[in-house]
Amino acid sequence: MTKKSISLEVDPSLLEKNMRIIKDNPVEEELNKLLSSVDSVPSKLVKPRPGFCVKTFTKPDNKKIFVNICLTEAIPCPRDITNDELMQILSSDDPSSYRVPMSIGEGRTELDKSGAPATVYDVAINPNFFSKIEKDDLFQTFFLTVVFEGLQDKYQFEIDSQKYSVLKNRKSIGTLQSHRIQIRDIKTCNTETKPLIEEILTESGPKINDIPTQIKKEMVYRLRREPPTGEIQYLLAEFRVPASVDIKDLHLEVGEDRLVLDSKGRFESVDFFLPCSVDQDIIEAQLNRNNDILSVKMPAIH
Repeated sequence: MTKKSISLEVDPSLLEKNMRIIKDNPVEEELNKLLSSVDSVPSKLVKPRPGFCVKTFTKPDNKKIFVNICLTEAIPCPRDITNDELMQILSSDDPSSYRVPMSIGEGRTELDKSGAPATVYDVAINPNFFSKIEKDDLFQTFFLTVVFEGLQDKYQFEIDSQKYSVLKNRKSIGTLQSHRIQIRDIKTCNTETKPLIEEILTESGPKINDIPTQIKKEMVYRLRREPPTGEIQYLLAEFRVPASVDIKDLHLEVGEDRLVLDSKGRFESVDFFLPCSVDQDIIEAQLNRNNDILSVKMPAIH
């Protein structure tokens, strides 16, 4: 996914273009009542079933991690192609034309067979596609490369992609977590510019087996479309940013169909997919300190 990073550093030239601190513009009153909901994309909670488990290691610290490849019919299957077609796509100028829908869950701590703690991720895919990668070495290698890239992009660590193995006697490590899957209308999106990975995860289920760490608060936000019906002209994301969070602590990235907002650990990072592709070159982000609302306006691409 190509992402445009919008820094919130107090840089006058940048503030003129992308970020403006608004002192006196009011926002609609309903925001105070509805801000906690993200209402643009419906979703459902699903519990995947085991497929197979991959053991690999991070770089450069060589920490062991496990990736549970699991199955659910709630995730669509990528279009069926031959090995020759896959090779042609991968060698073409636009390898992102072949997408693998998947849901990447949050990391959690489980015990391996020796009783040592290790980080585990669940990655859910369609059962029909799983059958293909289970039987075909080329597709399995391609798929695991995509999974590793997705984990690295989402959680910002490096995987030793040359150092992995599929476990022979275990289909999963630990208890598979539930995933909340977006029910997306792909007709409203620009499918020609989608990334290699179409992650349709909005959030993972409860992390029952996590080792407790410092608990961070969730940022309150909502996403809405304009107009409410018909063809989308633009999306508006609105976040409540407490006065205790300085503008320089905020880092906003907007991709073709994804938004990420980080606050340097003050709150949990906000990371969600958009219901359509947006124009990254004309994103408008405004922080109103009258009511501590950050508004991000994203024109839709048609």
